[in-house]
Amino acid sequence: MTEVTSFADLADANAFMDSLFVYRDPPAVAPLKGAAAHEVAVGPVHAGVIEPGHFRFQCMGEDVYNLQIFLGYQHRGVEEAIVAAQGNAARQIALAETCAGDTSIAAATCFAEIQEAFANVAIPEDARRLRTLLLELERIANHVGDLGALAGDVAFLPTASFCGRIRGEYLNMTALLCGNRFGRNAVVPGGLRVELTEEKRLKLVDWIATVKKDLDAALKLMFEEPSVCERFDGTGVVPKAVAEELGLVGVARRASVELHGDVLSRAMVRRTEIEEAHRKVLDLLRKCTASTRSPMPAQLPAHNGFAALTAKVNAWRGELLHVALFDATGQLLRYRIVDPSAHNWQGLAWALRGEQISNFPICNKSFNLSYCGTDR
Repeated sequence: MTEVTSFADLADANAFMDSLFVYRDPPAVAPLKGAAAHEVAVGPVHAGVIEPGHFRFQCMGEDVYNLQIFLGYQHRGVEEAIVAAQGNAARQIALAETCAGDTSIAAATCFAEIQEAFANVAIPEDARRLRTLLLELERIANHVGDLGALAGDVAFLPTASFCGRIRGEYLNMTALLCGNRFGRNAVVPGGLRVELTEEKRLKLVDWIATVKKDLDAALKLMFEEPSVCERFDGTGVVPKAVAEELGLVGVARRASVELHGDVLSRAMVRRTEIEEAHRKVLDLLRKCTASTRSPMPAQLPAHNGFAALTAKVNAWRGELLHVALFDATGQLLRYRIVDPSAHNWQGLAWALRGEQISNFPICNKSFNLSYCGTDR
């Protein structure tokens, strides 16, 4: 979905771009007092291949009274690089895809939709279906990985092991479609670089039927294991009213609005979204044919005044937002990316209130937010 906002004045256009959501570090708080009061600092350097982020827990004994989350230790300049690369759509879309690698397809779709809307190009319906198919495979792979990681955090190794392998199956399905496990260089302005052949379609239908049985069995093991459910149930609760006040999106919001807002609820929402995505994928596989691609103009057309185009995609973490500001000649002036994670970090901080610090790993994994999705 793309929206266009027009401005006659550059100052108004820049004010609009500046008003877009930016994650800001939490304000300083007074330290706790008492013999059992202490602070635990984690990061920004972590023992894993993740972006830098700093967590500061204020604790009384083992109980967390407040969690402060600090981001922005590494600024890569992705948004500025996209602007600098205008005229080279392949370079721009590669930058958008790698802002948060686990959301490559959603990011490429946002960028492509902005270009198409500005040039008034309508893509073929089969291309739109195939983009949705890739988005749903991206959703399934990430949710499967997260559920397996949650199982690992409570030492339930059967589901952790199965999901690690099964996630790879869905990534390989994406690779079958476009040659890359993360879907890079598949979505382009005007449609897609790849096609869904009849051979690929039949293989995917059979592949999904086989893998889905393994996935159902792996998740059944975890969700029917009392010791696992006991650890998840009632842990890291974000009430509905708090979720709405904080503006949570995606899995985190659904878990609080539709269920109980705890770790178990966020795990159950992922399982629900996996089922929803499978139904959509199989429906799309029945409808998709070899997709075509609409030609894009060599240069974006001129418009009156300044135009900010906003593209929204329902990515696997929630609503992903890309905004591009163009001048009257079609020159790209500014680009902004708002990852759904930016809205949800304070939800994680709230989830830790009153919890024992040992529950941080499963609370954190139940959100699984991106440090780098918003490069600011």
